[in-house]
Amino acid sequence: MEEPRDVLVLEEASLELLPMKLQTHASARRVEEHFGVRPERQILDSNFHRTAMSALKDSGKRGRPDVVHFALLDATSTPLFMRGRIKVVMHTIGGETISLKSGTRPPRNLQRFCGVVSKLLSSEQGEAEERLFKTSRKQTFSELLSSLGVERVVTLTKLGIRRQLDQVVQISMDSEKTAWVVGGFAHGHFESDVTAKSTEVISISQDSLAAHVVTSRLCYELEQSFGI
Repeated sequence: MEEPRDVLVLEEASLELLPMKLQTHASARRVEEHFGVRPERQILDSNFHRTAMSALKDSGKRGRPDVVHFALLDATSTPLFMRGRIKVVMHTIGGETISLKSGTRPPRNLQRFCGVVSKLLSSEQGEAEERLFKTSRKQTFSELLSSLGVERVVTLTKLGIRRQLDQVVQISMDSEKTAWVVGGFAHGHFESDVTAKSTEVISISQDSLAAHVVTSRLCYELEQSFGI
């Protein structure tokens, strides 16, 4: 199958294994007792690890796997994805890259989704995960863009220049390959290297929008441009 022209990148995605310095915290032990997941295999989640997270740098951008999960569910439920017209990539806050293979549908349950991500980040994936996901270890944003072979990088952020998304999408029709970058975190802003490497940095609303809202609007406009 031909590689899609458009790539959705959930950048600085809030997916990471529980940092080592938090693995002895009482919250990690409670998760193990309740769910049977060892601390070193737990996905950092503010619902369970909030009391331990205050010691972490950029804690406001971390511990929200639900943000990524919602965005993935929205993107992969669209005709755009189901017809193979867009590639979906998660580039985590730790620099790991998880790409969804064509036709992949992530688990609809957040706990199951975190279980899959834990295997991927721990390099413990089995045949089932390998059929659905491709992982790359520790890439910078620049390295990710090079591996994707994109010509145009459009980053969507509240701090960007206000533009109409449908107009930006129409312009992208003349590009061979475009990466659409959406923040995979709940609060905060992109690191400077993301905006520095972007062809355009745009805002599509005067309000701060959740990642899944942005991905939904983007997929819709791309579908309109393709006549899907």
